[in-house]
Amino acid sequence: MAYPVHVAGQSLLSIGSTLKLGRTDAAGVLYFTAAIELAHETVETWLESRGVGIARLLAAGPHLPIVHTEANFKSPLRVGDPYTVSLDSLELSRKSVTFHSRILGPGGRVVAEITTAHACVDPTTGKSIPIPSTLKGALTSEA
Repeated sequence: MAYPVHVAGQSLLSIGSTLKLGRTDAAGVLYFTAAIELAHETVETWLESRGVGIARLLAAGPHLPIVHTEANFKSPLRVGDPYTVSLDSLELSRKSVTFHSRILGPGGRVVAEITTAHACVDPTTGKSIPIPSTLKGALTSEA
């Protein structure tokens, strides 16, 4: 059973920047894979702030490979537009964690809603495992 982790009305982390050409398609609009990349980079930054950065997880385990992702695009973001990526919430289940993010454009309009689900995997066997209590604590504690 999954349960949500979030503070109502607040994001877990927000990171802002300006859309660069390299993250756009031929029309100068945010490329779909770049939206997922921006959301994932925000998750990585949040994990680092919790003491469970990707480098640490890759070295010591467990691994958290993405097993599902989806993005719903609501409005275009064009090269040069300011944006904010908001990590809004996460859901923990016994063997996975799912992150919910949004990309907000000028004026706070929603550009995209992105979900990434990560399985908890033993780095030696490659099999899914329950999320260890130390990792679960880092993901759910108030920092």
